Amino acid sequence: PRIAFRPNRHHPELPPRLKRYNRLIARRRAQVETTFATLKRRMRLTCIRYVGLMKASGQVLLASIAFNMRRWATIAA
Repeated sequence: PRIAFRPNRHHPELPPRLKRYNRLIARRRAQVETTFATLKRRMRLTCIRYVGLMKASGQVLLASIAFNMRRWATIAA
């Protein structure tokens, strides 16, 4: 799991190896978090509208297709 470590009141400063670990995973996490934020904000995928696994999967699939088409249009232009 790529979970960032945070200081707490008992250890206010992180050791250098944990700071380095946080920096290494930050780039990958930023890509993933940006994708989910876009799906939630632009595609309004905060809640599933349909009842049933097939319909809910279809909603997520269509939102993902729209997201990828939007990215492709941006990259191609």
